Amino acid sequence: MKVKVKVSLVGFEPKEKELILEENSTYLDILNIFSINPESVLILKDGSPVPLDDVVEEGEIKIMKVISGG
Repeated sequence: MKVKVKVSLVGFEPKEKELILEENSTYLDILNIFSINPESVLILKDGSPVPLDDVVEEGEIKIMKVISGG
């Protein structure tokens, strides 16, 4: 079974992408598709952060670039 996910990317190109993933794919797998360093982003589903090793559920997620400074 496949899982359909709409990904909004904040601070990256492309801005939005729909993915069809294998069942049991993780959020880290999505970051690997886009070659994104997991230490530089926050992944949100329904407005709440999700762990990178959680299994992806169908729906929408947002990947936000984390910016820090001092």
